[in-house]
Parts: sequence; C-alpha cells; structure tokens
Amino acid sequence: MAAAFDITELVTALRAAAAGENAAKAVRALLEETMADPARVAAGMPDYPENDIIFHEDEAVSIWHCRFMPGTTVPAHDHKMSAVIGVYAGRERNDFFQSDGKGGLQRSSATEVSPGDVLSIGPSAIHSVSCISDTPCCGIHVYLGNLTDTERSLFNPDTGEALAFTMDNYEKLQRPDQG
Repeated sequence: MAAAFDITELVTALRAAAAGENAAKAVRALLEETMADPARVAAGMPDYPENDIIFHEDEAVSIWHCRFMPGTTVPAHDHKMSAVIGVYAGRERNDFFQSDGKGGLQRSSATEVSPGDVLSIGPSAIHSVSCISDTPCCGIHVYLGNLTDTERSLFNPDTGEALAFTMDNYEKLQRPDQG
C-alpha cells in the first residue's frame, strides 16, 4: 500500500528540485510522479477554505495550491517565468494566446488537463484557465521564481489590452466560462 500523501513532503521535494540543475525538468518529473496517483493526492490534501494557498515562496520558487470553480474562466495572464502544473481533481482547459499584430490577442492553442496530467508553461506564455468540470479543478502550481513579487499582466479578453496584474483587475476580468 502506498504511503499517504503529505503536502509538506512534496513542498520540500519541490523546493530541492527547483534549486537544482534543469529546475523545470526536475519539477515536472516530480509532479508527474506525484500526480500518477491523483486519488492519493486528493485523499491526502486538506480542504482549504481559500481557492489559492501559497505553500512556499522565495526567489527561486513559488508553490501554490489552486482551485478553480466550475464554470469560471481566469483572465488571460502571463507569469514571466516557467510554470509546471499538476492536476489531481476536476478538469481545466488552458487557452494560449499570442499577439494578433494589431494590439490584441489571438487564441493560438488550447489543451485540457485532467487528474493525473502535468502541464509545463514557458516564461513568455499568455494563457487563461477555465474549469470545465462539474466539480472544482484542483492542482499544485509551481512557478520558478517569486510569483507575487513579479510585475505581470492580465489581458482584456475583448480588446487584448494589457493591464497590471492586480486583484481589482483580476476580479473585473474574471467571468463565467465562455467556452
């Protein structure tokens, strides 16, 4: 029988992976190993009252638990650093965008992430996230840098206009899933 999932142990291992050579590759390998049994992760994960929990953050790595509620879409945004996301519950769709050459954004691709899947996102990517399941989508998000201290952008889905990533702008741009 596999040992119970322990988020503290995972955070310690992720911090070590992020501090080593080929950090993005090492973090991805660790999340792939962890998410190979998403039911184990779900069973061992505390039921957090907040949608976003920061487990650890320093200059090298930010480790978050993120929960997206059914039917919602997180506005298009950038991270300005590599990110690796492992999903253990629910399903999400990530829409990726690029400049349309006219000051706006154009959707360039999309991918669905289900329990057990791991998604790597490059430092220059712009994406939005939609919870496409009837239950919340939950995952461990690892950013290779200090996410909360990085100046980032949100993008207006109608105009493509870049706005400062603030909670006010985030709340203003968040909307029900547009499919």
